[in-house]
Amino acid sequence: MELTFIIKGLFCPPDSCCPQQRSETELIRNNHFAKKILRIMKITVALLFFFLLNSNAKSYSQTITYKGNNVTLNKLFDVIKKQTGFSFVVDQALLNYTTSVNLKVVNAPLKEVLDLALGKQGISYSILHNTIVVNVDEEKVGLQDVRSVLITGAVLDKEKNPIPGVSVRSKSNSALQTVTDKDGRFAIRLENADDILVFSYIGFETLEIELKGLLVLEVMLKEKASALDEVVISTGYQDIKRKDLPGEVQSLKVADILTPGINRLDQLLEGRVTGLTFMQNSGQVGAAPRLRIRGTSTILGNQEPLWVLDGIVLTDPVNVDPAQINNLDFVNLLSNSISGLNPDDIDQIDILKDASATAIYGARAANGVIVITTKRGKQGPPVFSYSAAGTFTQRPHYSDRSVFVMNSKDRVDVSREMIERKMVYQNLTIPTGYEAAVQDYYAGKIDYTEFQRLVSLYETTNTDWFDVITRDVLSTKHTLSISGGDPAVRYYGSLGYNNEQGTINGESLNGYTTNVGINANLKKFTLQFGLNANTGTSKYIPTEVGALNYAYNTSRAIPALNPDGSPYFYQRNNDYSMSYLYNVQEDMDNASKLTRFSTAMLTSKLGYQIYRDLGISATISYSTASTNEETSFTEKTFYIKKLTNDGLSASLAPLGGELREASTVKNSYTARLQSDYNKSFGSAGKHRIQASVGGELSSTKYDGFAITRRGYAQDRGKTFYSIPTTFGAYYNLINNTPQFMGIVNEQLTNILSVYAASTYSYDERYLISGSIRSDASNQFGQQANSRFQPIYAIAGRWSIKNDLLKELNWINDLALRASYGFQGNMIDNQTSQLVLQRSANNVIYNSLTSTVTNLPNPDLSREKTSSTNLGLDFSLFAGKLNGTLSYFYKKTTDAFLTKAVSEINGVNQYVVNQGDLTNQGFEVSLSFMPVNNSIGKDGKRGFSWRIDPQLGQVINKLITAAVSSKTNLVQNTINVSNLLNGNVQIAGKPLYTFYSFRYQGLSNADGSPIFYNTADSLKLSYNGQTPAEVYFQVLDESGTRIPILQGGISNSFGYRNFSLSTNFAYSLGNKVRLLKIASSYGTSNSGSTITPYPQQNLRQEFVDRWRKPGDENFTNIPGLKVNPVNVSPWWNGLPYSWATDVYEMYDNSDLRVVSGDYLKLQSASFRYNLENNLCKSLGLKSAYIGLSGTNLFTIAHKDLKGQDPAQSGQTPQINLSIRPTYSFNLNVTF
Repeated sequence: MELTFIIKGLFCPPDSCCPQQRSETELIRNNHFAKKILRIMKITVALLFFFLLNSNAKSYSQTITYKGNNVTLNKLFDVIKKQTGFSFVVDQALLNYTTSVNLKVVNAPLKEVLDLALGKQGISYSILHNTIVVNVDEEKVGLQDVRSVLITGAVLDKEKNPIPGVSVRSKSNSALQTVTDKDGRFAIRLENADDILVFSYIGFETLEIELKGLLVLEVMLKEKASALDEVVISTGYQDIKRKDLPGEVQSLKVADILTPGINRLDQLLEGRVTGLTFMQNSGQVGAAPRLRIRGTSTILGNQEPLWVLDGIVLTDPVNVDPAQINNLDFVNLLSNSISGLNPDDIDQIDILKDASATAIYGARAANGVIVITTKRGKQGPPVFSYSAAGTFTQRPHYSDRSVFVMNSKDRVDVSREMIERKMVYQNLTIPTGYEAAVQDYYAGKIDYTEFQRLVSLYETTNTDWFDVITRDVLSTKHTLSISGGDPAVRYYGSLGYNNEQGTINGESLNGYTTNVGINANLKKFTLQFGLNANTGTSKYIPTEVGALNYAYNTSRAIPALNPDGSPYFYQRNNDYSMSYLYNVQEDMDNASKLTRFSTAMLTSKLGYQIYRDLGISATISYSTASTNEETSFTEKTFYIKKLTNDGLSASLAPLGGELREASTVKNSYTARLQSDYNKSFGSAGKHRIQASVGGELSSTKYDGFAITRRGYAQDRGKTFYSIPTTFGAYYNLINNTPQFMGIVNEQLTNILSVYAASTYSYDERYLISGSIRSDASNQFGQQANSRFQPIYAIAGRWSIKNDLLKELNWINDLALRASYGFQGNMIDNQTSQLVLQRSANNVIYNSLTSTVTNLPNPDLSREKTSSTNLGLDFSLFAGKLNGTLSYFYKKTTDAFLTKAVSEINGVNQYVVNQGDLTNQGFEVSLSFMPVNNSIGKDGKRGFSWRIDPQLGQVINKLITAAVSSKTNLVQNTINVSNLLNGNVQIAGKPLYTFYSFRYQGLSNADGSPIFYNTADSLKLSYNGQTPAEVYFQVLDESGTRIPILQGGISNSFGYRNFSLSTNFAYSLGNKVRLLKIASSYGTSNSGSTITPYPQQNLRQEFVDRWRKPGDENFTNIPGLKVNPVNVSPWWNGLPYSWATDVYEMYDNSDLRVVSGDYLKLQSASFRYNLENNLCKSLGLKSAYIGLSGTNLFTIAHKDLKGQDPAQSGQTPQINLSIRPTYSFNLNVTF
């Protein structure tokens, strides 16, 4: 079989499939792939159910061999526990009055042994998974007259979940003790009712309760707040106690931050992590935020952190160009590496920040690492948990502060002024609304009375375009999970369904998830198995429709419906000055973007303990993903109408619509072999060494295909019209444009790595650690020094508390940390080989052609980032105040930059290692519990309050030597849009620094804006300068688009069964360009203009516009443009031309730049835990209900006039603002 692969275009040999056939094959393959994922999910659930049944059956298949006379029941229970692993729950006070037994059994079933020993004494029992509950009948053992009191109750955690295995004992008589059963319940007989009970359990604070006559207790244990010994951090390669990790790591329990209405893990991190910059530029369903950990460490490479799931590095399902992901104006609706994860399945998130923590990930960790650990089964009988949430999302309204546009009356006033001033429209053939009424009145078609009626109608129409284009929606989410196991094997499994509706009509995100984890500990062997899979669909309105642009920029004087209720159509011109009837709802109904996605990851890890201090493990992981996109436009859409030319030969869409198909299949695997050593030695084990060494091989391959076809007949079963060859322009387009011929994209990344990490500690006072990793990759150059350059780090920790301050009881912990090392980064689209784009035959030369896509780049090496970190950890006042103070300095050298080269090379730019940039800042993370009345006198939780402020500052600076001392530019070629949008590198400035035109005032003659250094008298001077030098004279620095300081303040309040939590997020230091006011978002028929067409609306600011000479002294809003025809500024057509006209400059001026600082209530959640007695009567272990809200309000700069700080006037489309949500949730455990 012959295969022809083409990177940018596809030519079909006689024996190969045509693109259309290949596209259909891809669709069939992707549908098969989705079914395959569903089949895996079904089989996994069946296996888990079988495993559950098998696990329960083990309770009755245990056998006992024992021989003894006069054996006490306590001794017999110890024998059974040693041979079977089962534990006992028994009232020890009553057990002392039972008689001894004689027993001789060989391989006897457990049930038979218990019946022989207990049956004749009036003692009953029940077996609950791996726990045997013994019940002694007081009357049968003759204890009717014993003077004692029976105390019963339940022990719960803060989530009202039962805690099995808690030790419960009398403080006055330690012989009187028991443990809680699987439901957290206990029964203990004491000698008097005024005793004190002591409750203790690993990881929780020991609690003493003075009974004072209480007979029934509900006890709530609190997790240790400052126990660094108990906190375990996952680095992906190791699970390490926090006190043994000198690197900068912040750990979050997902249960503490989980918020109904937020369905993405990355969105849960807002305001929770110091040093994490969070940027969300759209409120569309499924839109991914941008995350930066400790600044931006690369210019051309991917700036997002590395995501790791259960020790395996995640990769995106679609290989999007990093330049697109890094673009702050790009709305990322594509699935990224964590899109399919269900937050309900996640136990912990660890954010690795400095080189000491991330060096073990080598050349991919310069942007930081976020390690996700999924939930694991808990020892005990099967426990089912079901959670459901319904979320109401509110659509935009004209009454919102964020929607600052004219109403009908104000808009008609604009039209009235335009007509009074005899302003000229360009390319307007059929007027609408007020203009149409005026034309009809002047033409004598209507009388003055009818004219006045129509004007009154248009002034009061106030069409709610947001009601037409957006909607209030209700979304739902469901998760069902099971957890259980015995000391040898534990399991966890879940199924989830998410139905998330978008506020833009027709948009939604639906998906199914499954997660399965099995952990086995079989003497010297350990086994871990994990499956994470998801499948679903997303639907969006294509950006070409411009739905949000329409809602913001369409006159409210135009009706949406006719008086009879039918849709209202008005005339709209295409690029050929041809008019078509247009209705936005019809456009939205006939255009769609549908994406089907499926991912699955299987991971298994086998460990063997060679001897007590040395173990070895092997990990194998395989993941696969399929993404299929279909974007369609029927012939009824204006997008298609713009391409037609009344059926003439110049038409680019003669018949039917357009269908774009893009499919990507990703396959990746990771294989790892690792050895771990952990040894304590010396006096009392004061010396301890931990070490790991291993090797890893990983590979990721993308196979993609994309094609665009026209003549699409969607209503005829997705068929295509046969288009006559007389349409020459159309056939020239499809035969010479790669996207219409088919684009095949393949990308392969292989990485071979070796790594090592070690830690030495002495007496829990001093600790030093080091790690090193070396990577070889096909993405690196051919030079040997580029292939195996190691990434390394060293770090140390000094426990001041254990060394110098042992006697100060109010200091629980005080430790100083320091680290230094390197982080790395690489870029995927550069190789040491020449990359060609093979295209179809050239009609001019009548031969096959190839184009250079990438020149060989054998000397390109990875970027290197040195990182210095200082940190101070403390815990004071019995854990009431905990925190971390940190300072960091990062310097990236050999950063990737593009340099312009002569086009004789086949390309106009080349990637080199010539950039240098720094990031430095400080972080403050605090956790303070001012009030903690954990247990009241009645045994129930008292009032508690916890506050967690988070603060992180990052200052970024590019320090690369400039190519020009006059401009400080690092690049040798730029255009003015680079400066206006912040996509330019300037020595001594932060990345994403943007510039604006220098506003001077308004013209006294016509109210047009005037700017400094733009007078035509400067033309001669500018002609002798480079374009960049001219730009820096007409522009001024406005600031950076990325915040300098971000953080959050979270509060948690609790009382009895009630809890309330809030999270305020704040952002400081960036600048925002206001939404366009004087130039177009593409709704008018020509370019930028403030001579608005009848259907075009204006911002509310234009109410205060210039109208007559002298107004320039009172307003900075320009007047309406008098005559847009053939008006061109003097600089147009020159090499340094910087704008189409002064109105475009006005929207990009410093006057339209404001502070992006904000404080918002990111989330608020209220929860009520149902009483235990009520849960018991309902057959439940626990249950709670809750109400929550997200993005409830934002306090921002007044000059934003309600504009969401996430929105920017620099975007080509108006993005949906971040929407508030309100949720009701229910969780039950049974």
